Amino acid sequence: MSSCICSTCKNLKSVADEEDIEGNGIIESCEFGFPSEDCETCELEGCELTCDHYVSDIGSEDFMMTTCSRCGVSIKLMANRQDGDVYCFDCYLKKQ
Repeated sequence: MSSCICSTCKNLKSVADEEDIEGNGIIESCEFGFPSEDCETCELEGCELTCDHYVSDIGSEDFMMTTCSRCGVSIKLMANRQDGDVYCFDCYLKKQ
């Protein structure tokens, strides 16, 4: 059986379910819609569906290594990012 086409698609987004009382629910959505009505609730390991809007997210992003502007720790960034200083998570929360 082949893998689910949605599981490796760059267009598939995970968002928090705001209606989930416990706050730990995740909803999978696609801006183009799923290739089948069954995809939204599917729990199968794979299928034979195809999608005209499929864009692979496997190995498609280029990353570069840089350092935090404050503490110097190494950080992996998107290669096309060109805007200002870069901070690690801890320094970003501490900066004023």
